[in-house]
Amino acid sequence: MKNFIKTMTTLVETLQALDQVINHEQTILCSGRVNGAALQHITEQKSSLLATVDYLDKQRRQHDERLRQTAPYSRQPEISAMWKDVVQLTTKLSQINRHNGMLLGKQIAYNTEALAILNASQTQKFYGPNGQETVSGQTVRKISV
Repeated sequence: MKNFIKTMTTLVETLQALDQVINHEQTILCSGRVNGAALQHITEQKSSLLATVDYLDKQRRQHDERLRQTAPYSRQPEISAMWKDVVQLTTKLSQINRHNGMLLGKQIAYNTEALAILNASQTQKFYGPNGQETVSGQTVRKISV
């Protein structure tokens, strides 16, 4: 039973850490200018924490099988309270993550649009092969007197 309590405690702590990371991700995505390096770092942290949550949940299910019990653990008040925290945190995290996904989608659309504008301006030639200015494919020669 001690191992089960330790697993549940670690699961709650990991979900709380994930809550902080996802809230930080939201702050970055809501800022006027998204810092790509910071967002990449947050994504790596989030992936690591999600892998830990998955591992801990597998351990929890193994404990359930071994101890012949199931959530919400009504016969064990301490574990039941932790399970309630897990359910509340995962619900909250799911909502925030869905919102962050929408923010990320808008950021991707904005970046795609900006790249399209930049790529369109790059296809225009401003100088011809002889170093003279060109306008719509015609060479323009400037003469000074």
